[in-house]
Parts: sequence; C-alpha cells; structure tokens
Amino acid sequence: QSFGIYEPNAMSLATVSKDNEPSLRVVLLKEFSSEGFVFYTNYSSKKGNDLDNNNNVALNFFWAEMQRQVRIEGIVEKVENEKSIEYFYSRPRESQIGAFISNQSQIIANRQLIEDKYKEIDELYKDKEIQKPENWGGYIVKPKKIEFWQGRVSRLHDRIVFELKDNNWQVYRLSP
Repeated sequence: QSFGIYEPNAMSLATVSKDNEPSLRVVLLKEFSSEGFVFYTNYSSKKGNDLDNNNNVALNFFWAEMQRQVRIEGIVEKVENEKSIEYFYSRPRESQIGAFISNQSQIIANRQLIEDKYKEIDELYKDKEIQKPENWGGYIVKPKKIEFWQGRVSRLHDRIVFELKDNNWQVYRLSP
C-alpha cells in the first residue's frame, strides 16, 4: 500500500566532499536486499566525486503521510558493471539518452543546449542501441546502522535501531 506517497522509493543521500563539506540530495532506491540499498547515477557527478572521496554515507526515507522515517548509515561501493548494464537497458529510451548526454552537475549555458544534444543523439541512435556511458552506474550502500522512527501524537516517538557490531546486528530502542 502506498498511502498516497508519490515516490515511496525517494531517499535523501548525504555525502561529504574532499573539503569536508556535506551535501544532500534525493535519489531513487532501485533495489534492496540483505546486502544493501542500490541507486544509479553519473559517476562523474558531484555525488560521484564525493563518494570516491569518502565512502561513508547516510540515507533517509521520510514518509510524512505515515509519520515514518528510516535512517541508514553505511559504506558505499560501486555495483558490478554487469548489474549497471542490466539496469541501464531496463530503463526507458528517454532515460538512456539523458544519461548518455548529461555531464551531471556541470554548468551549462542554457537548457536549449541539452535539448539540442538530446535531439541529436535520439536521431543518431534512431535504429541503434544506446551504449551505457562508462561514467554511469550503480552504487550499493551497505548498512552499518538502521533506525526506524514512528511518529506519535504525544511526541513520544518510537525509535528502534539495528546496528552492526562484529558481524552481528544489535537491536536497541532510543529515547524520543
């Protein structure tokens, strides 16, 4: 059940630059398992550069409609290229072209430049498969700590934490 949430897989991703400056943006969770949480992006983007510099990250899901939040802290790694290729070709053609032409996070003079580039690549690859860019792929966040927060009218919220210590998950409750 979605509870009227438009993008329930939208998560905030916090990274830190080489200058120790934090940055936060929303990305979409595309897969999760006991191994971790997977998202895809441009490796040359600001977030990609931050992740190359410091692989400690935080994720946050917040669903106001349900008064729920999940906070995740962990280590990020690139997924295998084969997995990125498989996901790339599962995406709509428009999204493939967008990944192909975008120098994500780079300054551009105007929107028309990117729209013209889109039309050019769309025409050039009209009858061909679009190749996954080398600088595009997935990351997996391997969790070290996960906190589940449930809001309460009384403000006495429930906060349950799972923390990985010596390869075992410890479970404890935090005061609201």
